Amino acid sequence: MKVFIVDMIGCKKPYLGYQIASSFKELGHETMAFNYRAFKLQHIPFTNMLLNKLIIKQAKNFKADLVLVHKGETILSGTISEIKKENIAAVNWNPDEPLGVLQAFNKINNVGEYDAYFTYDTQYLKPLKELNPNTYHLPPGADPFYAHKEQISLEERTYPADICMVGTAYPNRINLLMNYKNHSMKIAGPHWNNAPKELAKQALPHVDNIEIVKLFNESKIVLNPYGASKNFICPNPRTFEIPASRSFQLTDMPREEKDYFIPKKEIVVYKDEKEFGELVNYYIENDEEREKIANAGYKRVLKEHTMTHRIKKMINIIKRI
Repeated sequence: MKVFIVDMIGCKKPYLGYQIASSFKELGHETMAFNYRAFKLQHIPFTNMLLNKLIIKQAKNFKADLVLVHKGETILSGTISEIKKENIAAVNWNPDEPLGVLQAFNKINNVGEYDAYFTYDTQYLKPLKELNPNTYHLPPGADPFYAHKEQISLEERTYPADICMVGTAYPNRINLLMNYKNHSMKIAGPHWNNAPKELAKQALPHVDNIEIVKLFNESKIVLNPYGASKNFICPNPRTFEIPASRSFQLTDMPREEKDYFIPKKEIVVYKDEKEFGELVNYYIENDEEREKIANAGYKRVLKEHTMTHRIKKMINIIKRI
């Protein structure tokens, strides 16, 4: 099968689009990538129209069997319908909030044009199915063999940090970390430089996806606190990326965590700040139990949660419809 992937950054290594393309190739399919945000031309109506025309042209010239749009918030209405006239299947896999509730510019305006629509979060299934009956839950996956491969083996880790937090400095995350401001931390992500000085001074400059894995491996506890809004995507990619690096994850994942990992055996889930504090204190001191959970989470990823698992499921659904 020839798969034309319309991606946010053209399947650049080692990001999500690259992982998607690599999984298709691993399964024996040929791929071609298109960057629909090239040079930020999507922000100008005229140049975005030209980008959309180019998507149609290149999909046809490639003689694609499948067009996979990865998010595609600026894909114009009619573009996907035009591609489908060539007997090319077209699907969308959206890693973000698709209805524009949190941020209006994220709204997908052509949900109904796709042969199938895939969303990370089950909370969006009902409204999306009203727009496209062929809407399915397909959570993110991880790449334990390259992008999220452990960089320090579990047996050789010395843990220079007690806690790792990689992500945006939302207020709930700041509040959690302030109670541990005297602990060694690995902190990275947007806006930590604006956090209280006790945290800001520990914040690292920009780190890429590969460097993030090293931060995970250097830390006893890797945090994955969700944002305060109920509209935050669940599960997020970090849910799978942390255990894929054979690291210990502490999260407040609010829904369906048992569908992905067994709490207390493969990841650890806290309900509130009080329990968070108790669990942090406990697992900082209990190396053997913490590493046992990290290893079990890693094995679960290998068994069920790689990016290749997700692409296999996607292909099976496309064949069925």
